[in-house]
Amino acid sequence: MSKLVPNLGPPGPPLIRPDLVHRHLEKVLLSAEMCRSKKLCQFLRFTVDEVLRGHGSELKEYAIGVGVFRRGREFDPATDPIVRVQARRLRAKLEHYYQGEGREEAIQIEYPVGGYSPVFVRRVRPQDDTAPGKEATAASENKVGMPLAVLPFADLGPEDSQCFSDGLTDELIHTFSNVPGVRAVARASCYQFKGKSEDVRRIGEWLGARALICGSVRREGTRVRVLAQLIDAQSGLNVWSAGYQWELGGMLETQAKISQEVSGIIMLQLANWAGQGSPTPMS
Repeated sequence: MSKLVPNLGPPGPPLIRPDLVHRHLEKVLLSAEMCRSKKLCQFLRFTVDEVLRGHGSELKEYAIGVGVFRRGREFDPATDPIVRVQARRLRAKLEHYYQGEGREEAIQIEYPVGGYSPVFVRRVRPQDDTAPGKEATAASENKVGMPLAVLPFADLGPEDSQCFSDGLTDELIHTFSNVPGVRAVARASCYQFKGKSEDVRRIGEWLGARALICGSVRREGTRVRVLAQLIDAQSGLNVWSAGYQWELGGMLETQAKISQEVSGIIMLQLANWAGQGSPTPMS
């Protein structure tokens, strides 16, 4: 059930495409703040590259001391503080960069204190009083359609029931793809989050979706129970949720019936959402 509940704790860094991180990294390395410090540039590039390769958990003092500062195999971080000292310098350099030369950058590289694995944060500039607000966002969504993503429904039943939950997800994506006023995210994009317990706000940003639909499927004998949720991807709040039970007939017929009922109710909520500019839970 944990995959159905939005993660409302402190959000992690927004998901940012690796190519955008690499492009930003090169700008930082060429900046006046960084280019005069060869070792700090190597430190920055080495650690960023390792995170993008999926090796962030391996970025310990020993690995950096050997990989960046050319310490030998006998390197002992307890007696040689080179990595800790240089990490403090790098944090200070990056802070100065983002306050000055890089103040307009859309991405920021940060090193949490006590660690050496960088995180990539999408910077949000505060809007002034003349900037477009919720009304402008709502008007834009009314014009081009509400961006919506159906995440793969979690299968909580027997091992052989996975195809039913996948089929229901596909049916819902197909249904919303043919609804005027909705822009459904492609199946391939949605399925990259299958089985992952990720913050829904990060998923929404990654997929460019304003609304997310997720849920679970549990089969018990000839009955199937479906839980479905509609989530505001900007706030991470649950707008609507409901549970349904059906007698399992033909698989395709049951999937179509569930999809029609769930999508019909969600469309009522989306219509209300578009009219008000923000979602309100259904009673």
